[in-house]
Amino acid sequence: MEARPERRNPAASLTDEILVEILSRLPVRSVCRFKCVSRSWRRLISDPEHRKKLPQTLAGFFYKSYNGERCPSSAHHFTNVSGKGAPFIYPSFSFLPVPTSDVLPLDCCNGLLLCRCYQPGPRDRDGLRPFHYAVCNPATEKWVTVQGGNWDNSAHLCFDPAVSSHFHVVEYVVGEGEYVTGVEIYSSRTGAWSHKEAEWTDDVLLCGGPGARSVFLDGFLYTVMLSDVIVAVDMEGKAWKTIPTPAQDGECGLIHQVQGRLCFFDVECDDPFKLSVWILQDYNTNEWVRKHTVSILRLFGRKNLLFEWDYKVIAVHPECNLVFFVYGWDNTLMAYEMDRRVVRVIRNLGHECSDSYLPYVPLFLESLADGH
Repeated sequence: MEARPERRNPAASLTDEILVEILSRLPVRSVCRFKCVSRSWRRLISDPEHRKKLPQTLAGFFYKSYNGERCPSSAHHFTNVSGKGAPFIYPSFSFLPVPTSDVLPLDCCNGLLLCRCYQPGPRDRDGLRPFHYAVCNPATEKWVTVQGGNWDNSAHLCFDPAVSSHFHVVEYVVGEGEYVTGVEIYSSRTGAWSHKEAEWTDDVLLCGGPGARSVFLDGFLYTVMLSDVIVAVDMEGKAWKTIPTPAQDGECGLIHQVQGRLCFFDVECDDPFKLSVWILQDYNTNEWVRKHTVSILRLFGRKNLLFEWDYKVIAVHPECNLVFFVYGWDNTLMAYEMDRRVVRVIRNLGHECSDSYLPYVPLFLESLADGH
């Protein structure tokens, strides 16, 4: 009787370099699962040099603090998503050509950070300092200067490393009555700004002013506006979309993205102490589906807390149904698992820290659109 031939493992004949190249093209969730295949695969994926080439997940948050008795009065911080250990990134921004105290992070998109960098020189008649933008990669310390920004406009970063190493900076141009009249779009490919007149069907007002929350997804920049709408524009200023929010109650909600879909957070008029999470199911019909609801009492152990005042939704984990909040006087960072309905306190950030918590997913891309 002939012996049964041994089964060969096809992966055993592949070099580490080829395996890493294959794994780099997979979603981060799949890579995490493959750690359980064998000890050799776990070592391969956990290797620091290999890990830089593999898809990354949420590492933590950039934020600032202010203390008038400190010099300088402002300071940059980074907290790991676990709240433990040394910060994944030390946010000194010492690689930028201006002092740390003159750097103001504005937006973060797929591993790149948009900062306003104040320049030496006389202030304008409104007392505002001259500035330029810098788009930087904190993981590699590469950066690009973007001249020509406007103090009056809300600025947003748009970048997708799966498509190109080039990025865009989009400013919403505000005219009479604070209505958005158009956009200024900077392309790192051309090194120039272009102005596009707004082609949305209705007049729109930014919800949240210059700090309006935006999401860059599938080539479009999405931003919440007043009057219960979300507007979107592509990076050439040719395609314009208006999406009604799921709750038509005149209140501003908040947008994020989760697992490649646009999501919307809001509270109901008849029950302001219940938070709802919506997913945009169909981009053609603008159909929203309510994914989850949770009471404020379950989240924080108290009921009379107001959305965006007493607590803030600062991020949704890109790979799972995990929502991050900042809550209370000490700005406690918390996480809520929607699937298990479990709340976890991560750490206190301190009462001196301010708004604009920027979620950060590292990017170890060496090239940055002709960066320094």
